[in-house]
Amino acid sequence: MVEFAAPSLGTGLISVLIGFLVVFIIYLLIIGFVLWLAGEIVVGRRVTFVEALGIAAVGTFLVGASIAFLPGWIGLLVGLLVFLLLVKHYFKTGWLGAIGGIVLIFILGALALGTLFVLPKIPGL
Repeated sequence: MVEFAAPSLGTGLISVLIGFLVVFIIYLLIIGFVLWLAGEIVVGRRVTFVEALGIAAVGTFLVGASIAFLPGWIGLLVGLLVFLLLVKHYFKTGWLGAIGGIVLIFILGALALGTLFVLPKIPGL
């Protein structure tokens, strides 16, 4: 009798894709929250979480593409400019507000990463 093997989610390309999708969704939620909080502080108007998720999603692909396809520092600077334009457009602010938002995003992102990865390793907490 012939036995057919059932597809397994434990190994293979499907599990890698599912794992990537889960990590990407978690990444979008964390970065979206940081963007939303920075927008609330810097812009002063009600910034929606959907706008923040839009910046996180579109920014991830555009900045990643600019870094991947442009050499060295040029790609990094173009990626930073793209992200600045996204913040300026979605948060409906001027250049100084967008720069302030990006600075605050980096600070809040560093605090979030520190909270997630450094605090659990401190003994006694």
